[in-house]
Amino acid sequence: RTRSAMSDSRPGASTMVFWNFHLLRGLSATLLAAVCSFPAIAGNTPAAATPHAVPGELPVVVIDEPVPLVLVRIRGGRFRMGDTQGIGQADERPVREVRVGDFWMMRTEVTRRMFAPFAEETAYETGSKCWVFESGWTEKDGLSWRNPGFEQGADHPVTCVNWLDARAFATWLASKTGMAFRLPTEAEWEYAARAGTDTVYYWGEDPLSLCENANAADTRALEHYPGFSVNECEDGFVRTSPVGIYPANPWGIQDLYGNVWEWVEDCWNDYYRDAPTDGGAWLSGDCARRGFRGGGYGDIPRFARSTLRNRSNAKHRKDDVGFRLVVDEPVALTGRP
Repeated sequence: RTRSAMSDSRPGASTMVFWNFHLLRGLSATLLAAVCSFPAIAGNTPAAATPHAVPGELPVVVIDEPVPLVLVRIRGGRFRMGDTQGIGQADERPVREVRVGDFWMMRTEVTRRMFAPFAEETAYETGSKCWVFESGWTEKDGLSWRNPGFEQGADHPVTCVNWLDARAFATWLASKTGMAFRLPTEAEWEYAARAGTDTVYYWGEDPLSLCENANAADTRALEHYPGFSVNECEDGFVRTSPVGIYPANPWGIQDLYGNVWEWVEDCWNDYYRDAPTDGGAWLSGDCARRGFRGGGYGDIPRFARSTLRNRSNAKHRKDDVGFRLVVDEPVALTGRP
């Protein structure tokens, strides 16, 4: 089921539940899960919805079933993609102007709570091996999204999932909702992460503010990983944290930096020469490897920033890589069944 999560003060407006974005913005992960589990009001189906965007507010769509999630509308535009600050890596260059169309992005990363119904209903297996960091990256037996080697709650991001697993979940969710869920392109991901800014982070240049805004490698990690490079601040977590507990960026998206890296659709290329400028996925190059963005719980500020790129074999599962999905147009806004 879907509910439009926009304010609507028009006379005679539908009695569908409308949520003000600014109220949703401050909800914790636990409260957000509760909001998303409210039953739909009888007689208000997606096909009958006529959502109305209030100027100055960011519309969101709440989905109740088969899993609770929130989609935030990202309005398209042009931006300069890549190492605009001159501090990045060679694969973040050359900087180019990209045009991105409108799309809707999951407010948070896909959680274990979201992934579990898919795995159970389809009997989907993600294997029993996962890459972990122990003085170096190694693939360990006996680990999976159910047990990544550390404790997680239902509202933590699912991890130990590869690019193929993420695509399989998107296909299942699309079949259940009628929405064409997919992984974001690299351009869409960076556009959403920048949120209209041209700075290293959406809040500016200060790396120490990362602990206030994201779950990355902080001083607490030294208790478990002596000698590790960390951020000189504390964010409250050594491994993954529940999604949605850090502030949203100006466009209403949370957890784009840190927690887990996020798979994107694009094939891997070592540079941006000849990369698409229309916001679409780059589907040529090394397609056995796929990109992921945003940094994870074990990364210092240099890696948890808007423009940094990373990649892995599309079949590899890692304990600090997960994903979120996007959709071009929610069913609730189109009236399609």
